[in-house]
Amino acid sequence: MAKIKVFLDTDVIIASLLSNTGASFEVVNSLKIEKFVSNIIEGEIAEVCKRHKVSNQKRKSVINKIKTVNLSLTKDNLLKYYRGFVTDEQDVHVVLGATQSKASFLLTHNLKHFQAEKINSKLRILVLTPGNFLQYLRSKNKF
Repeated sequence: MAKIKVFLDTDVIIASLLSNTGASFEVVNSLKIEKFVSNIIEGEIAEVCKRHKVSNQKRKSVINKIKTVNLSLTKDNLLKYYRGFVTDEQDVHVVLGATQSKASFLLTHNLKHFQAEKINSKLRILVLTPGNFLQYLRSKNKF
């Protein structure tokens, strides 16, 4: 069976690093899920890990389980093409990353930052929390 492709927002990775229970940890550590982040999100993770005093070793052990998509659009182009998919312009790169990774799902704890219905209808990507994603998979007998 093909792995399910998901793009992870920064907050999902951080949640998995701060707690070894919960849906974020389960998603990040699942072998049934092909996980992606972007080079921009990797930078955000490193920054947040420093603030929360998460060791580089622990951060790298999680990042090594995830594929990285390199984003190269300028901020102006990001906004031009993806502004309509977010309520917080700081998150346009997340939508681009999900698109470029060809993910079927974008997982985030910040649902209010994303126009989920528009992303689904135009880009064919479901925006869910990690917990709702796991419930969805279980309802389809895929997890």
